[in-house]
Amino acid sequence: MKNIYSVLSVILILFSISVFGQAKIYAPTLKAPANSAINQMTNAVLDWDAVTGLTLEITYEAQIATNPQFIDAVTFPRTEVTAKTMSNLLFGGTYYWRVRAYDEEIFSAWSETWSFTVVWSVTMNKPNDGAMVYANPNISWYQLTGVTGYQLEVDTVYAWNFDESGVTDDIYATYIVNNNNMWAVGVDGLVLFNDGNGWSNVDAGTTENLNDVTFLDSSNGYVVGDGGTVLFYDGATWTILDVGTTENLLGVSFVNTDNGVVVGEEGEVILYNTGAWEAAVTGDNNDLYDVVMLNPTNIWACGLGKIVVNYNGAEWFANEVGSRDHYAIAMIDENNGWTVTKGGKINRWDGVGWYEESSGTTKNLYGLSFDGMHGYAVGASGTILMFNGTWNKVTSGISKDLHGVMIAGDNGLIAGNDGIIMQKVDNGFNSPYLASFNISSGLSSWDLNELFFGQTFYYRMRAIHDADTSLWSGVKSLNTYASPSLNSPSNNATTDLLVKFKWNAYGGSTNYIFEIDTNANFTHPRNFAPDEDTLWVNDLVFGTEYFWRVAAQHALEISDWSVIRTINTVNTITLERPLNEAVQVISCPLYTWKEVAGASAYELWIDVDEAFSNPQIFVVDEPHYQCQTNMEKNTVYYWKVRGKSGPLLSGWSATWWFKTEGYIGIDEQFNTDAVNIYPNPGNGEFNLYINSFVNDDYLIKVIDISGKLINETEINCQIGNNNIPFVLDKLNKGAYNLTISNGKNVVSKLLLIK
Repeated sequence: MKNIYSVLSVILILFSISVFGQAKIYAPTLKAPANSAINQMTNAVLDWDAVTGLTLEITYEAQIATNPQFIDAVTFPRTEVTAKTMSNLLFGGTYYWRVRAYDEEIFSAWSETWSFTVVWSVTMNKPNDGAMVYANPNISWYQLTGVTGYQLEVDTVYAWNFDESGVTDDIYATYIVNNNNMWAVGVDGLVLFNDGNGWSNVDAGTTENLNDVTFLDSSNGYVVGDGGTVLFYDGATWTILDVGTTENLLGVSFVNTDNGVVVGEEGEVILYNTGAWEAAVTGDNNDLYDVVMLNPTNIWACGLGKIVVNYNGAEWFANEVGSRDHYAIAMIDENNGWTVTKGGKINRWDGVGWYEESSGTTKNLYGLSFDGMHGYAVGASGTILMFNGTWNKVTSGISKDLHGVMIAGDNGLIAGNDGIIMQKVDNGFNSPYLASFNISSGLSSWDLNELFFGQTFYYRMRAIHDADTSLWSGVKSLNTYASPSLNSPSNNATTDLLVKFKWNAYGGSTNYIFEIDTNANFTHPRNFAPDEDTLWVNDLVFGTEYFWRVAAQHALEISDWSVIRTINTVNTITLERPLNEAVQVISCPLYTWKEVAGASAYELWIDVDEAFSNPQIFVVDEPHYQCQTNMEKNTVYYWKVRGKSGPLLSGWSATWWFKTEGYIGIDEQFNTDAVNIYPNPGNGEFNLYINSFVNDDYLIKVIDISGKLINETEINCQIGNNNIPFVLDKLNKGAYNLTISNGKNVVSKLLLIK
């Protein structure tokens, strides 16, 4: 017995060591990526929490697989760190991973199994879809890690192109049998057929709204519509069928010639089985908008009230899915399906339950179609989404509501309001103008250059690493401006002869072409080729209407002309001083008038006769003239001015008159009218005009606004007009007081330094 007990004791000890040796180290807890995470990088980092054991020799063994049973698992060498960086994971791949810990050679149980899905493709950022751009737009995207580079394609053609339907009625649904057999249906009994040579209108014998269409082959087609309408096509003619309801029917699906289903308002469901139509009771009365029959024992429908209905061959189940009404449903198989909803929600079925996927839009989505794992959804305001692992917006170029979509291989049809039909016959990006760029993985933007003016361009991107190439991103479009936009002068502006023409800079152009002409057809234009967005033209003539326009240019092309603007140059001079009908004017006044930029000279006439029978004529370069000899006292003088532009003259200004002062005391003659300063404002160099009636000394002072004396100068003036150059350098910009005194009288003038 002792020996037996001894043996049992040994066995128990060994068992205890085995059991407790295994239990003394716990399985790690996984941290990241989070379970079921999506859009992970191809170099995702597997991260877990550390565990403790009896020794300090804790190591970890990680496994990753594409199968949840780890049939194809890759086991990484044991490591002391609690993270493992992956590399070259497949784009769009779903991976399962787990970790266990080792305390020397004693190992824990495996951790939980978590999964994550790698990002499918690149997500484009800016410009926004359909953006207006110049010829050098910057394309940006959200950068991926774990890739070796990107490929960007830009082209003038894209897979989806507008197809002339020949109607303006709303179209609700489409179907492709093959390239030579395509159908579309819509309001008021509209049935359109395309045999590969264009769309034609077919009389199907009804005026009811037609809401959905499906075909099994070229000789078996069904259309459903309002008022219980069901139409059957036998390859030659459409026949109206009686299916026993007057409800508006909204969806139809057939899997073979013997089995199909239609659904409609008030929860209407009618099954077709070998020539017989029979209503089904689903237990739900919400309107059903769409239906898919995978097989006679697996039917899915969706509709109002967030309802998704499923038939398993024996029972109907109606469940609320998501938060919005469902407008369309597509099922690839029993484990993969989608619905699209009001407000742009997309719900996905994974064989176990429904969950929401990001759509990137808040627009209502009305139509849905899949071919394998490649799908499209369409909806309000021209919304098109493409599924390539994730949902991405695709350019449509329109803002009309889109209702129906079908894809079959490389072919596709989209239809919507006002007779819109878009057709896809290939994947596009195959024109002679296709440009492809290989871009470094470290970049997140790319500058395009020398795009054609006034052209729509489409672009897409994919990522690359050593083991895989991603799917293409969703296609976006941009539109280049056809021409520069003009800035100033404004249209029909009145200008001087020296004119600054300005337009908005056109990015990506190397220079501009500027034309100006007196003829609206530009029959004999003057041409300029400025590099900048500004041009001064300085030799226009008085009183002329000019037409001007601008085009942009780069190495490949010249843009369209901008809109045409006109300007009208002034034809008269505006007088300023002496004021018209002024009296007591000093007998040697300063004449001033408004400057006309670009005028080469001015001609001033002065006479005591309003008819200017014997005028004094002065030609000056500046818009002012200081008389040089005293005029008769107490006399009326008339004066006028015209401008010169080379040999050409403007019209005359208005004729003004003034009356000179009478005979008064000498002391009273030195007053503010006897002193003028030009130019004022000035930059520090002035001309001081003093009309002195005696030979006298004058004291000139410059005082700042605080009363501080800045400059003091004494000058001697002779009888008559004195023109004295006066320089004030090193003065700050601002206002100063200039006083001129002859000891008896003081005249003050405001002096401005600019």
